[in-house]
Amino acid sequence: MDKKQNKILLKALDNFEKQIQVLFIKQKKEYLAAVARLPEYMKKNHKKVGRTVKKAAVPEVLIDNIAEIMAGFIFANEKAYIDKLAALYVAFTNSFFGQIAEICARSVEGSRLGPEMSLTKKATDWLDQHKIKFAQEVNQTTHDAVIKSLKESLGEGKGNNPAGNKLVSDVPNHFNQSKVKEKEKKLEALTDPEKYNTVYQAVEQQQCFEFYRARRIARTETISAMNAATLEGWRQSEVIGGKEWACACDKVSREWHKNADGQQVPLEEPFIVGGEKLMHPGDSSMGASAKNVIHCRCTMKSVLKYKMRR
Repeated sequence: MDKKQNKILLKALDNFEKQIQVLFIKQKKEYLAAVARLPEYMKKNHKKVGRTVKKAAVPEVLIDNIAEIMAGFIFANEKAYIDKLAALYVAFTNSFFGQIAEICARSVEGSRLGPEMSLTKKATDWLDQHKIKFAQEVNQTTHDAVIKSLKESLGEGKGNNPAGNKLVSDVPNHFNQSKVKEKEKKLEALTDPEKYNTVYQAVEQQQCFEFYRARRIARTETISAMNAATLEGWRQSEVIGGKEWACACDKVSREWHKNADGQQVPLEEPFIVGGEKLMHPGDSSMGASAKNVIHCRCTMKSVLKYKMRR
C-alpha cells in the first residue's frame, strides 16, 4: 500500500474497532441487566418454565433447558444487535472501499478507467452479502459464548458450583412438589437473587466482550474488505487478467497460506487455499472457514492479461 491507502485504512480500522467495542459494552450491560431481572422473569413465567423443566430427564438436559430459558430472556433484542452490526459494517466499508478501489484502478499502468468510477454489481453484491454474514456470525459467536457461560455457571452437573447447583436442583423440585399450597409459596426456588449471582458473574466475566475481540474482528474485516476493494480496482482497470496470492511467509503464517504463496488464478476465479475457495485473502463469501480468514495478513499481486501463466 502507498501512504495514501495506508492512511485511509488505518483511520477506518481505528474507528471500526472503537465502534465495535462500544457496541460490545452496551450489549454486555443489557445482558447483565437482563440477568438481574431473571428471578422476576422466572416468577412471572413459572408455569412455562415448569413445563420445560419437567421434560428434562437427566442433569445435563436439565441444565441445557434452564440455560435456554435464561437465554431466551437475555437475548430478547438479538435482531436489534444484528442490525446494528450490519449498520456498523456499512459505515465502515463506505469510509474507504470506493477510494481504495479507485486508487488501485488508477495505479495500474495502462488503466482504462474513466474520469469517474462507480462500483460494479460484483462489488456491491459482495458487500451486501458480507454485511449480513459479518453481523450474523459476530452476534452468533457472542450468543454461543454467553450460553457456554450460563451452563458453566449452573455447574454443568459436576458439583463444583454450589450456588449454580442449588438453582438447578431447586427449580425442578419446586415444579415436582405435589401439594398445591407448596407451589403457591413465594417461589423461593425461582426468585432468590443469591442463586443467580453465579450466572451474573459468569456473564460479566465472559471474554467475548473484551477489547481484543473487537480489535481482532476489526483487523480481520479491514484486510478482507481491503483485498475486495483491490480486486474491484483491478477489475475496473480492464487490463488486469489475474491475481497472485502473496503470503507474508513468516513464523506465524499458516502452513496452507505459505503453500498458496505464488498461486495464480484468473481475476474472477477463486484461489484454492487449504482446500477452500477464496476470491481474495480474508474472503469467506464462498464458505471459507474462520481458520482461513481470521488474522490473515496475506495480500495479492496483480497479473496483467498478457502475463497470465498458460
